[in-house]
Amino acid sequence: MHRSGTSLLTQWLQKCGLHIGDQLLGASTGNEEGHYEDLDFYECHKRILVKNKYHEDGFVNLTRLQPPPKEAQLMRNMVLVKNAMRAQWGWKDPRTCLLLQEYRTIIPDAFYLVILRDYQSVVSSLISRTYNETARKYGRKKGIKHFIWDKFGKPYRKENLLKKYSEHYVKVWIAYNTAILEHLQATDPDHYLVVDHANLFTDNEEVFHHLENKWGFDLNYVDFNTIYKKQLLSNVLDIGAYVNDKSLLKKAADLQQLLISYGSW
Repeated sequence: MHRSGTSLLTQWLQKCGLHIGDQLLGASTGNEEGHYEDLDFYECHKRILVKNKYHEDGFVNLTRLQPPPKEAQLMRNMVLVKNAMRAQWGWKDPRTCLLLQEYRTIIPDAFYLVILRDYQSVVSSLISRTYNETARKYGRKKGIKHFIWDKFGKPYRKENLLKKYSEHYVKVWIAYNTAILEHLQATDPDHYLVVDHANLFTDNEEVFHHLENKWGFDLNYVDFNTIYKKQLLSNVLDIGAYVNDKSLLKKAADLQQLLISYGSW
């Protein structure tokens, strides 16, 4: 799911020696260190969303996208080219969650590293990122626009974002993680590993040894502490009060616990 630590995890794997793409998506608000997304997959997945009449950001309440024939062929071609170029490689793009059924067919022997982050933190991070984008925009303005933002906009902006997006983002979190759960249920347990975002700081050596010893990747361990920056994590907001359908909170919590149960070594 978006805002689940995928960029941090992929940055670390790249430093350990995993090839994650020739051209990568750069930095932005909320991802100051970069997204570490292979632009080939990133652009292809966005095209599939747009062709299905969804926004390219992928914040959709569904568990599967159906790629049009042209894009389905592009997905196959990308994998063929990258397989021909390298013996070991990977990619990261949260939108992949919506296309896992297709990728299971295209790459039947693939390995899947899943990072799970609790829904409260994910929703908080999404809202905080939008707030920070606005704050940065108006923080650069001068005169009356800056005054209006500072006195009237800033105090209420995050509250308004919580009201507008909390329930929607919980639904998106449920959809993405349901897609992941269905994928795990259809995949050989030896071909996936589920890591809790909260435990990555302490469990990263076990993750590395799993990739190296059980999956056969040729990598070199890099201390996770050299890239982990706790200060970049956003504060967890109280989103529950802004979700009208309380059953969504229970559904998300139950799904979260179920996915955690898949996270054994």
